[in-house]
Amino acid sequence: MSIKTKLMRAAIFCLTLMISACSYAQLDCQIDNPALQAMPKIEVTLTRDDGRSYIMTAKLADNNATRAAGFQRVCESTIEAMPILFVFNQPSVPSFHMNNVVAPIDIAFIDSEGDLESIQAMNPYSTIQIRKPLYSPKRPVLYALEVHKGFYQKHEITVDSKMTWAPSASLSD
Repeated sequence: MSIKTKLMRAAIFCLTLMISACSYAQLDCQIDNPALQAMPKIEVTLTRDDGRSYIMTAKLADNNATRAAGFQRVCESTIEAMPILFVFNQPSVPSFHMNNVVAPIDIAFIDSEGDLESIQAMNPYSTIQIRKPLYSPKRPVLYALEVHKGFYQKHEITVDSKMTWAPSASLSD
């Protein structure tokens, strides 16, 4: 078998794997799932350093089960529509992954004073990716806010912004 034939077969194999990965990501998602349904809705306010605020409804992941579930196995449309605020029991340096997540996510790590420690872009893993990165803050935080890709940039939210949140009786699940 010639080198050209071997290269052609390798290219076809890689293309097949990429198509399979894309198909898997689109087929293996749910508009909603029990873990996401179990999360109460809250109101999150992000205040920029110029004083302008952006208020949004988000889901609250405040226990081990909901924090572990996050956006796993939910469709991109759900990620686009409903941010998740992760609340930890005490300041820590958590690690986030993108296992079973079908769309890119932006994450802000937030300390106990509501200051944004960092904003990071997280990308889904391919099915053939060997090194799967973890995303973590550089110092202890109490919160992490996951939103769809581009959200922070679109709303001009930076590490100079502040975050507050409150449960809301007016928000129904």
